[in-house]
Amino acid sequence: MLLAGLISAIAPASAQTPTSPTITAAQERPAAPQAPLILLLDGLGVYVESNYIGVSSLARPLQQQGFRTRTDSHLMARTQGLVPDIIIGHSMGGETAMRYAARLVRSGYPAPLIITIDAAPAPPPCPVARCINIAGPGFTRVRGATNISAWAAGARFVNHAQLPTHPAVKQLILQETGSWLSRRKVASAGASNARQSRAKPAQADGTRSSAQAPATSPKPKASAQTLPNSATSETPRNGG
Repeated sequence: MLLAGLISAIAPASAQTPTSPTITAAQERPAAPQAPLILLLDGLGVYVESNYIGVSSLARPLQQQGFRTRTDSHLMARTQGLVPDIIIGHSMGGETAMRYAARLVRSGYPAPLIITIDAAPAPPPCPVARCINIAGPGFTRVRGATNISAWAAGARFVNHAQLPTHPAVKQLILQETGSWLSRRKVASAGASNARQSRAKPAQADGTRSSAQAPATSPKPKASAQTLPNSATSETPRNGG
């Protein structure tokens, strides 16, 4: 009876013992790097995101390529302070793209790729290493940019408002963003390989040193001061 009472008293205490928290696979995995960001800037009169008008219509195909996207008007009321990898702007959004990229570079941020469509009314020169300007008849060429004729690309007799949604223009833009993404992946892989190459010699040196240590290190000589005789230092046992 006494034993049964002890068991019943111990059981609740053991049942209340807290268990270690379970670590899920998601917690163990390091956070994945964010996808590159594209800022889409529409022109005058386009203030809502749409799949059928303006450069915001590019959001879905760009996301399918692997980008994050943010859309805004040329006023940039919602996106001031963003640091995008690519800026795509139409009409006044194209001019804003140029000026905003120049501000980013002056502030010390990496220069984005700029793609403009009928940049207007007075776009400044390209402020970064690479600008693509797709323009219809009557629109300004951007100094320092690669200027592409929309008509020559296949968007003939397309008005200014509809130019960003024309299949030929979309194809030009997606080819450029796809090439940018491929170059980024190659550069990232090269940087990763370089880091691994730098780490391997250090690891090999450490392994070689530890393997050679027993062969090259001389054995210490026994000394009465450092290694006392075990027979004399051992405490005599009873009966020994």
